[in-house]
Amino acid sequence: MPIHSVTQSRIAAGYKRLCKRWVSPSAAGGATAERDARMAGAFLGMPLMLAVALITSHSIAGELDAMLSLVAGVLALPMIFCGALSVSKNSASVGMSALMAYSLSVATIGVTTPSANLLLWIMAAAIPLESWFVCRNDRSIGLPAGIAAGVLATFFVVAMRAGESVTLSPLVLLASLGYLATLIVRTASTLAAHSAAARRDDRVADLENAIDGVVFSLGTDGLILALSPNAQDQFGIARNLLIGTPLLDRVHVSDRVAFLSFLSDMKSGASSATAEIKLRCVAPGATSKHAHSVRFATYRLRAVPHSQDAGFVVVATDISQAVADRNALIIARREVETAEIAKGRFLASVSHELRTPLNSIIGFSDVLLQEICGKLPDGRQREYVELVNQSGNHLLSVVNAILDVSKIEAGTYPIFTESFAFKNAVTMVHDMMAHQASQKSVTLCDRVSPRIGNVVADSRAVNQVLINLVSNAIKFTESGGVVTIDALIEDNMLAFSVSDTGIGIAEADLKTLGQPFRQVQNDYTRNHEGTGLGLATVKGLVGLHDGEMRIKSTPGQGTVVDVRIPLDGPAIEHFSDEANIVEFKIESDIQGGSHEEARKSA
Repeated sequence: MPIHSVTQSRIAAGYKRLCKRWVSPSAAGGATAERDARMAGAFLGMPLMLAVALITSHSIAGELDAMLSLVAGVLALPMIFCGALSVSKNSASVGMSALMAYSLSVATIGVTTPSANLLLWIMAAAIPLESWFVCRNDRSIGLPAGIAAGVLATFFVVAMRAGESVTLSPLVLLASLGYLATLIVRTASTLAAHSAAARRDDRVADLENAIDGVVFSLGTDGLILALSPNAQDQFGIARNLLIGTPLLDRVHVSDRVAFLSFLSDMKSGASSATAEIKLRCVAPGATSKHAHSVRFATYRLRAVPHSQDAGFVVVATDISQAVADRNALIIARREVETAEIAKGRFLASVSHELRTPLNSIIGFSDVLLQEICGKLPDGRQREYVELVNQSGNHLLSVVNAILDVSKIEAGTYPIFTESFAFKNAVTMVHDMMAHQASQKSVTLCDRVSPRIGNVVADSRAVNQVLINLVSNAIKFTESGGVVTIDALIEDNMLAFSVSDTGIGIAEADLKTLGQPFRQVQNDYTRNHEGTGLGLATVKGLVGLHDGEMRIKSTPGQGTVVDVRIPLDGPAIEHFSDEANIVEFKIESDIQGGSHEEARKSA
């Protein structure tokens, strides 16, 4: 780049900074600030134009009064009007005062000029243009045009009375051509700016028709250069009041850091950026005393760089309803989780409270059946005591299952891993359930691979899994059927399954299995007792071992439940607090006693 071009750019940038220093702080950052900066530039250039007009109109050599007037005009006018501009809240009145002073000065110089000056006629005719350069709207031309007409009429009357022609000396001609050139250049730049703004508005309008949202054209400094027509409907403020203002002014204070980060990402050259920001909107007030109210709505901002201009195209979509729905969903989910926790605690508390009377019922009914305190004189009494004992044991098993499920769901079920022989666990379960299978004429067999030795797991939990699966299989297998326990090693995992030739399960019902208190409902299952907690307990215990459970079934042919757990135990062991450990030991003793009774009866 040539050196003189760089120098010109630096001079122009320095002049713009100088003009912006005279802008009132109350207008900083808005559309008015840019206008006031241009107005300050006009104030600083006004004495120069008047000085040229004096030089070309008078011979100031030896004229002390003219020299003093020139110095006073050059030094006083910009200081007066720029100082007023920096402190005034109404910059339009300051600009109008400066325009009147400029017009009066041009008229005074023209009236006192010995001969008509072409430069003064051009300066008078260009008064509306000077106003338009500053304000850049059609409304700024009307009053200045009337003032210009008055000044030109004054020049014409004075020239007619004096009978003088227009002066065309080389100095006047050169100054006139120079001023005309500046008018042409400034007019072209202003029209180009208007054309660029119109193109931005057209692009924004076209984009708005294709999407749902407000479209902004932002400068690199975050100023709103253009925005789509429906912005007034969204924000409740006229577009012309938003254009030229920083979008940051409309961002909620809590989201300003996120918005600045959003702008920073775009400035760094990112192809696109997205952020969820709360923007200030104006809504109609509820009463006449409060005509308007301010609210903040959440918008999703998506930005891409301009393909040609400097800046970004930002699409703001109102997602307030989606955010409200999302928050409502989070609250509802928390309420459900709280309800689930409360339900688990309730079930655990009830289960504990039921155990004490149940143990008494079971214990005293055992004493009566064993006739320790004397023989029962009537056979019906023994039958009734046996029913009480069976009902108590059944209810105790249900209470234990409820407690297990509630602790698994609450994450407080204790897992104590140890190395034990899996074959021994299968043998124990086989011996325990053999009597139940023989009563229904169901064949119970097991096929355990000789490769399986010791596994690292909670032996009680594994026994519980096998007992529940085998008990379910026998329950839903008709006379003459077969229940099989298979086990082998696959990929350092213990894979065992319990299969039966029973009634099977429909594919639609498989999705609900494993959920607490869910049972498959059909004519066959209604004839069997159950709470739907067996598979839920199995699923929870397998999950605590970092394993998985899968169920495959065909109606009328049977069901296969596959379980896979790591041979080396779970990655994280689940321990409860001391109270739960004590409770676990008590449960083990109770269930161990029931297992011993089952072995005796078998």
